[in-house]
Amino acid sequence: MLDLFSPITLGSYELQNRIVMAPMTRNRANKDGIVQAMNVLYYAQRASAGLIITEGSPISPQAVGYPNIPGIFNQEQVKAWQKVTQAVHEKGG
Repeated sequence: MLDLFSPITLGSYELQNRIVMAPMTRNRANKDGIVQAMNVLYYAQRASAGLIITEGSPISPQAVGYPNIPGIFNQEQVKAWQKVTQAVHEKGG
């Protein structure tokens, strides 16, 4: 019997369950668009979802629509997002 907690293949990804966390913007980055420890914790706490689609992140300074959203357009931002990814992977996500 298939249910929400059954594994599924999505393209080339094997998901441990059928729970998908939708993207949302959390406004928890610092003024430079860098994710903080609270972002790492937020995503690590949700690592049991089959797939996490992170928040919308601007890819250039011109794309920033409002303050405190995490960007991904410079090396410091990318390094900070890597901490999020590592924490989620450490929790099995």
